[in-house]
Parts: sequence; structure tokens; C-alpha cells
Amino acid sequence: MKKYVVLLFLLATTVASATELVYTPINPSFGGNPLNGNFLLQKAQSQNGYTEERPTLSFIDKFQEALERNIINSLTRRIADGELVDGVYNTGEFLVEITTGTDGSVIVNITNLDTGEVTIITIPVIGG
Repeated sequence: MKKYVVLLFLLATTVASATELVYTPINPSFGGNPLNGNFLLQKAQSQNGYTEERPTLSFIDKFQEALERNIINSLTRRIADGELVDGVYNTGEFLVEITTGTDGSVIVNITNLDTGEVTIITIPVIGG
């Protein structure tokens, strides 16, 4: 009788059914559901321990940067409006040289005082 029980047990355990395994990626970059993108990004950002070191600027440095931005903005606006006359303007970091070309165009030479790099911008005459 024990032999029949063991034989029946062995036959019962050998019968198994299986289904096909299908891999579905989670990351939308690799074909996963696009709705997972925000979730995965938030998880990655919450685990990121890196914080960028931001230099702390003194009031004078902040004031100097704001003043330079204001001067550059003013020069740009005056050049675009055609109100700027020829001359050399020093913003602290840059030397801006404005001249009028032979055809009436405006030529702006910008020299970076730190690196010596020179950028030349030619603004053609509009409607002239």
C-alpha cells in the first residue's frame, strides 16, 4: 500500500502547468509605461545625496554683477534702438567697443578682459 501511495505522490508531483514568462520593462526609456516616468524621476531625485556647492557672494560682488548686467542691458537696448554713439565702454569684465561701419552698420567688438577673447558682432542697417 505504501508503494501505491508513493507512486501516486510521484505521479501527482510530476504533472505541472506553466505559462510563458514575458518581461515588461518599467523604465519608459526602455519601452515601459510612460506613466512611470515621473515616479521614477522623483524616486531618483529623492535618493540623490549630491548638493551643488554655491559660492556665497558678498554684497559688493552681488552689486558689481548687478551693475554689469544693467550696463550690458543698457548698451544692448541703445544699440538696438540706434541711439548709441561710437565709443569704448568698460563694464569691468568686458571692454565693449562700438564703431560705425562704412555701410552704416554697427560693429561691436567685445573683449573679455580676463581671457583676452574677442567677439565681433556686426549689426546691419535695417531698411537703409
